[in-house]
Amino acid sequence: MVIRRRHFTFIFIFCLMISGLWAQRVTLTASKATFSIQEQIQLVFTFENIKNSPRSVDLNLHKSFTVVGGPYSSSNYSWVNGKATSSNKVIYDVIAKKTGKIKIPAYEFSIKNHVYKTNPFLITVRKTAAPGSLAEGQEMPGIYMETILPKDKVYQGETFTLYYRLYTSEQVVNYTTNPISTMDGFIVDRFSLQDSPSSTKKVINGREYLIAGIASLTLTPTESGEFILPAKPFRISVKRSGQHRSAWDDPFFGNTSKDINIVAPADTLTVLQLPGGAGSAFTGAIGDFTMRVSMDSTLIQENQATTLRVDLIGHGNMEHFTFPEQTFSDDFELFEPRVKNAYKLNGQDYKGQRSWEYVLIPGKPGTYQFDDILFTYFSLSQGSYKTLRMPLKEIRVISHNELEGDYISSLSPDEVRLLSQDIRFVQMGENHRVHLDYNAVKDPGNRVWYYLALAIAAFVIFAEILLALRDKNRNTIRYKNALKTAITQFRKIHTDQSAEEILTQIETGFQTYLSDKRIVPARYPEINDILKTIETYKYAPGSLSHAVLDALKEKALTIIEEIEKA
Repeated sequence: MVIRRRHFTFIFIFCLMISGLWAQRVTLTASKATFSIQEQIQLVFTFENIKNSPRSVDLNLHKSFTVVGGPYSSSNYSWVNGKATSSNKVIYDVIAKKTGKIKIPAYEFSIKNHVYKTNPFLITVRKTAAPGSLAEGQEMPGIYMETILPKDKVYQGETFTLYYRLYTSEQVVNYTTNPISTMDGFIVDRFSLQDSPSSTKKVINGREYLIAGIASLTLTPTESGEFILPAKPFRISVKRSGQHRSAWDDPFFGNTSKDINIVAPADTLTVLQLPGGAGSAFTGAIGDFTMRVSMDSTLIQENQATTLRVDLIGHGNMEHFTFPEQTFSDDFELFEPRVKNAYKLNGQDYKGQRSWEYVLIPGKPGTYQFDDILFTYFSLSQGSYKTLRMPLKEIRVISHNELEGDYISSLSPDEVRLLSQDIRFVQMGENHRVHLDYNAVKDPGNRVWYYLALAIAAFVIFAEILLALRDKNRNTIRYKNALKTAITQFRKIHTDQSAEEILTQIETGFQTYLSDKRIVPARYPEINDILKTIETYKYAPGSLSHAVLDALKEKALTIIEEIEKA
């Protein structure tokens, strides 16, 4: 009887194992089978009743999808009618790169000598959520986004701005996204997320939408060719509709909104090469400009400086070009031009003024002629190169002797007579008399002045002692206040400044901190790297942008923070 029971138990356990094996499987599902390229979906791998299932999967879908989140893992265990079941999920957030029907392939998993395989399936990706792309019977989504390009083709070096536009029929509470700081083939001039965007209303396919440009991205292409501007994911918080609060809801932590992940779709942009024949006066300027030229004086003395100023006014890629190199007579000593920037990033590109000031010092007298000032730019409005030409007046340089002779010969007889009587404070025939026995020291009327002089002397001695003590402890004070001084310097930086001014303030704040802390840069490779980077940017100001300078400032502050923690 006991033997029969043992056999029965063995058979029962064996049957349970077989049934458990049959229940083991792997499935792959998508959160949506049909969606627009603006939407974000989830790919979910489910491992049922499989121990030691993987925590990540090599999707190998980079040609069709971009992974924007994951892998996320979740597990579920249950016991129903004496039977234990479990499931583990691996989840990825993805956005489509192209439209049409996309095949999701089968995936194989080898786990403990068993091979599991998912089934392939098709998903459909529409170009947009606009009415024309919807299948018959489909409703417009409650919220979607568009990527708005100013045009399909731009020139290499042309600064432009694209916008991310939100369409919503729901009440938006907030929206967030990660900023864009780098992009292959482009300089990222600025990524801006609007706090209070202007909006309009429009009825689309029978549904009213609120339309707002919630973000913008300003780029300057550095290469030519066909580029795909990647899709941009956003997280939109919308107010829950029809939500009723009860007496049991937490009044402080109740959740009255829900988050929706949507995507501004990718778009294709053609970057054209600039045509040939620009000439030597072209240094990469693209836009529309006017030019002014002025000089302090055209009649100067030898070895006396005069300043030539060139102003460029207009709009375009003002952050990314320099003024053509100017040549002058060898008889003039010439310094590097001082550049002043007074432009801002407005609308599509930069708008404002750039100025170059040349200091000229003549070495000998004479009359000098100069070549015209030339500046060539590519005009976007006319689609061709334009050269601005401004003539310079001749400069007459006179010697010291010539200037002195002109000055003396120009004096009138009355002015010469006045010069001969220049020492007018000498007075003859003084009538004031002093007794021979008078002693000024013993005079009681002078004692007030004695006491005043003594007080002044005591104050001076006391001040000298305080200054000496302060000088003695100055290094200690500077060492303790080094961090505060550096932070104060960095806080003076604001976006209205030019790139060169911001770079100078970053260098000054960082160098001051190192000096106050008595740190030798040669001992720290990371400090040497940032100092070399700053020096490199000085000789290549055209490569600077506010995004690059923000990263440089953050790197400097990070190094300072690490030094303070050490």
